[in-house]
Amino acid sequence: MALAAGVDLSLHTYWYLGRAGGLVAFALLLLSIVLGVAISSRIFDGLLARAWFFELHKFISLFLIAAVLFHALIMLPDPYAHYSLDELLVPFRSHILPEATAAGILSFYGIVLIGLSFYLTKWIGQRAWRVLHYVTFATYAGGALHAVWAGTDSGLLEVRYFYLASALGLVFFIQYRILAARSQRKAAARPAKAEFDRGVSRAA
Repeated sequence: MALAAGVDLSLHTYWYLGRAGGLVAFALLLLSIVLGVAISSRIFDGLLARAWFFELHKFISLFLIAAVLFHALIMLPDPYAHYSLDELLVPFRSHILPEATAAGILSFYGIVLIGLSFYLTKWIGQRAWRVLHYVTFATYAGGALHAVWAGTDSGLLEVRYFYLASALGLVFFIQYRILAARSQRKAAARPAKAEFDRGVSRAA
């Protein structure tokens, strides 16, 4: 985009790298959430082993952490932004759009928490791990706020379409997950109801 506009990248190298890193991180966040919802909805069952998709989900979560760190830390040497490390790690400390930056920072901590939870399952248990994963939706909300509010590229039409498509896609997969869960509960209830009806018939 910058090249097409005839911008000299050498003057703002870190700034452009940070922006690119942010877009990559947002895409990875979306991919991680969609993949997690798809796995829990059993969309991929029959294609490949669920364990394979689960390992891919774990890898993307770690790659996402690395992408967000790159997005933030590459701004430290930028001669124009003048960010300090605490501004990039502590919410509301930034001298540039503190609220928007805080949304991104809090989202990052949620991402780290969820990423680490993959390796803590045997200590926290499956139930706590599943509940913890609901934080994912808050991380998306925080990341989206940060991207739209603070992102320089959010003014570009193609980037706006990307954000809109990501939100609509996420809503679709969440709705699919809800419907799949209802279907699974109904399927599980049918044998129990049939057994109950047989018991009533025998008693009569």
